[in-house]
This record gives sequence, C-alpha cells and structure tokens, in this order.
Amino acid sequence: MFRILHENVIFNAGIVGTMPRSALILAGGKGKRFGYKEKALIEIEGTPVISRIISTLEPLVDEIIISLRDKHQYDLLAPVMGKLPTAFDEQEGVGPLAGILAGLKAASYEYIFVTACDMPFPDPKIVEFLFSRSKGHDCALIKRKNGSYEPLCAVYRVCLLIPLIEKSIRDNRYFILSPVFEMNDMVEVDIAEIEKMDPFFACLQNINTLDDLRAVRNDFNGS
Repeated sequence: MFRILHENVIFNAGIVGTMPRSALILAGGKGKRFGYKEKALIEIEGTPVISRIISTLEPLVDEIIISLRDKHQYDLLAPVMGKLPTAFDEQEGVGPLAGILAGLKAASYEYIFVTACDMPFPDPKIVEFLFSRSKGHDCALIKRKNGSYEPLCAVYRVCLLIPLIEKSIRDNRYFILSPVFEMNDMVEVDIAEIEKMDPFFACLQNINTLDDLRAVRNDFNGS
C-alpha cells in the first residue's frame, strides 16, 4: 500500500530548484482507435502534436526522450524529432508500460516527467509544479475529480519505478498504474490545484479518436 501525502504548498511557477531532470514522451502506440495513423504526426494548426510537446518541454528539462515501438517508426518521426534521444520497446503486448520502462532506462537524471504524444497541451506551470511537488518523494500524481489518477502527466523517481515496472510485467500486470501503486511515497496532487493553473484542464486532454481530434481542431477554429 502506498502512502499519500496531502501537502498545502505555496508554489510560485518559475521559482524552482536546479536539479537536472528528464522528460519522456510516449509515442510508440499503434493508434488502433485512430485508424492506425501515426498519432505523433497528426497536425493541429499545421504543427505535428509531438512537435508541440517538444517545444513546450525543451525549456523545462535537461533532456527529452522519445519512446518508440521500432526502427520503422523512428524513420517516420526522425524529421520532427531531430537529434533527441530515443528508446525502443523491449517487449510487445504489454501496452504503455514497455515504453515507459524503455524511457526510464534511457534517462540520465533522478526525476522524469512522463507524458504521451496524444496529450498535446502540456502546461509549463504544471510541469514545474509537479517537479516541485515530487522532490524528495517517489512521484507526484494528479488525482481527478472521479478519484482516478493520471499517470501520463506525472513526475516519477526513475530508479524506484524501473524495478517496479519490471516486476509488474513479469507478473502479467499491464495496467499502467499497477507499478505506481507499489511506490511507498506518492504525493497526491488534487485536481483543484491543477484547475487554478489550467482552468480547462487542457494539459490532461487526450486525443484518442478522430472525434477527439475534430473537437480540438474546432476549439482552435473557434467553432
């Protein structure tokens, strides 16, 4: 059972420690609900979603790692990834845990912000906030109003999560939060704290389907 810390913290965005940190963008999904299109290359206002995420995260972290499923996908995404480091899934059929594990193993620093290429609107204030809240703990995880947790807009301590994911995969437990719930010192971030910085929860918006994409594009077009 993990221990949850409820902390009343006054946080000023932009005033952060100097500890080096990583970010991981999961891009290896096959996009089944998206007609098997390459999600990372889907464009919003003429910009691939993965490019949006990269440009947001670059000023905030010391390295960005892109998790991919194979070399073919690397070749497709190379023009938009530039020279960013990549990590390839070591195992098929285990879902996002494979990509997270590969990315964690490639990380250089103690803490890592994890997101996905179909969550194209990370908020710099919230990324900084999560790093701040996670410092000295195992992870910082957002809790939604319905009581569920968001594992793909979160900060984790790399060295602690790697063996927990490896064990979860060995035990055939592929639910993305299974290894996270094994962590001993989890900081729970109430959704109300996120709402103060991101009233429309854009940072948690997920483009899973073509309908989701149409809705996002309509928002940008003001329709």
